[in-house]
Amino acid sequence: MNRTQKIILFSIVGVVILGLTTVLVVRHRRKSGKSSKRGTDKEKNYIIGDSQTPFIDKNSEKAKRINEKGGKESLWEGGKSLSWLKSAVDDYPVSKDVNSIIINIGTNGGFNSKEDIDGLVSSVKEKFPNALLFAVKGSWGWGGNKYITESKVNAYYDIFKDLGVEIIEPAIGKVKDPHSNLPIYSKIGSQIDKKLN
Repeated sequence: MNRTQKIILFSIVGVVILGLTTVLVVRHRRKSGKSSKRGTDKEKNYIIGDSQTPFIDKNSEKAKRINEKGGKESLWEGGKSLSWLKSAVDDYPVSKDVNSIIINIGTNGGFNSKEDIDGLVSSVKEKFPNALLFAVKGSWGWGGNKYITESKVNAYYDIFKDLGVEIIEPAIGKVKDPHSNLPIYSKIGSQIDKKLN
């Protein structure tokens, strides 16, 4: 074999090795759930918020809580308002690989449009810079929200929408008590899963 033939042979072997390496990298990314466009892990879809969060989690195949135990580190806990969630998000480490954040908040603050919704959304965007953002409309018609109107709820979530957060429909809605696995959670979970396809 002369020198020219050896160079051609080594070039062909090099191209084959490069091609195989590329195929293996692409397969690995698909298996790991990595989204090549935003650099996120498609398995990391987190629901954050208040006591309704576990029921949304239970009814979604693609979104879950960061941790089943509520607390600041998990970004959800029963009885908490938007200001608590904002503080928890502020303390959370930057996570560039999170694919989506589903915000479930507002019920415990009485859907007060004067809450720092802008601050919460800004903090979520800062801590999860590549994530898609969604919000689930909370519940009313019970406890301190017994006389809340749907129009007040809609006005509250319109602020989220204006800040680039996609609103999941339907709302948890007017219920006697949101703290059980109501049929509405199945509809919400299904809508979340469709959005995450």
